[in-house]
Amino acid sequence: MEKLVSEALLKHMIHNDFLSDYQHGFVRGRSCTTQMLLVIDKLSEILDQDGAVDTVYVDFAKAFDSVPHERLLLKLQSCGVNGCLLSWIRNFITSRQQSVCVDGIYSVVINVINGVPQGSVLGPALFVCYINDMPESVSSFLFMYADDSKVGRQILCKADCLALQSDLDNLCVWSKNWQLRFNLDKCKILRLGKCNVMRQYSMQDDSGQKTVLQDTVEEKDHGICQSGWILY
Repeated sequence: MEKLVSEALLKHMIHNDFLSDYQHGFVRGRSCTTQMLLVIDKLSEILDQDGAVDTVYVDFAKAFDSVPHERLLLKLQSCGVNGCLLSWIRNFITSRQQSVCVDGIYSVVINVINGVPQGSVLGPALFVCYINDMPESVSSFLFMYADDSKVGRQILCKADCLALQSDLDNLCVWSKNWQLRFNLDKCKILRLGKCNVMRQYSMQDDSGQKTVLQDTVEEKDHGICQSGWILY
């Protein structure tokens, strides 16, 4: 039943041009391979022109477990999911309970108020729909495979760095509005190309506290290491 609902939901999103072209996760005809090819093509195009590019790999904190149910249903409704299907999805994600068992002893049972069921067939499709509008927050290039996201920009001058920083600020606002926190300790910057301006970037947590993002010379992307170099 989940498979039927998942296929119908994604078909509806694609047919009505709701689904972002930047999302490659859990969508028929798209995969980590199609996403990687587009990323490599984009970076190669810039580097072939002796340009420089900064790419920020952003990491969500417990993404699938953090999706607020009512906000998810609101987004589905805005995409035309109504009636019995919306009610079915509401019943699927709500009224769940959980407990922990250690050596045969169970903890107190509590209600699950956030998240899409992991290990389910429908859960990933619901998550994809939930973060579907995230690319609208940025002007830089952005690619997603489910919750695995990266945003970057060709760097020609300080104005490009400021534009990328503005996009990161917008992503933080989006994150706060939709209650999906970024794990700022795992958000890294990969710098590629010559003559990079080498500007620092930062992101804010829910309290407005800024964290300066750390540089990396190698970042694993779907099992493939993307390597760069930093010029001091």
